[in-house]
Amino acid sequence: MTNRSNHIDFYDKSFSIKERLPREYYVDFNPVNNGIKRVEVIMNGNQKVGDAIDDNSFEDDGYRFHDVFHYTFATFLGWSPCARSMMKRKRKSDLKIDRVEDGARATITEEAISLMIFTEAKNKQFFKKGSVRKSTLRKIKEMTEAFEVRDKSEDEWSTAIKKGYELFRKLRDNNGGRVYFNMISKEANYVSL
Repeated sequence: MTNRSNHIDFYDKSFSIKERLPREYYVDFNPVNNGIKRVEVIMNGNQKVGDAIDDNSFEDDGYRFHDVFHYTFATFLGWSPCARSMMKRKRKSDLKIDRVEDGARATITEEAISLMIFTEAKNKQFFKKGSVRKSTLRKIKEMTEAFEVRDKSEDEWSTAIKKGYELFRKLRDNNGGRVYFNMISKEANYVSL
């Protein structure tokens, strides 16, 4: 999605609705605790997306809420192979796009970006103070050069990351909640449940 002169161009605009990221939706991050703190993610009140996840860490750092980053990337950048996979919105009608843009390498790249940023964010109170280092933004641009999102600027990435961490902090502080996403207006808002 490119936003220049009030024009929005989505990467998936030429695909069927079933293969497009939803332009507006909400996601519930529901805590599940059966001895290990986990989060179950439900989209639009009825579609389970992804698996229930935990922090996969010795410490309770809230990483179980990290899927909010994928939905925020989808909303603000128009790109998230992880969100596409979890939502079952991969562009399978075009084998090359499915393999390259929505495939394993793109998904692993996005997860690596999320983890790289998370490591930096932990040292900055999850960006409550400070912002993403310029060197990190440059590295993200290098990592995504092979994908459609290469046209996004460091500023666009920074905006998406800041918003993602604002939402992450609210989810973590409240042990879950609902987030509304709107790709058209590039908005994401937290609501406690």
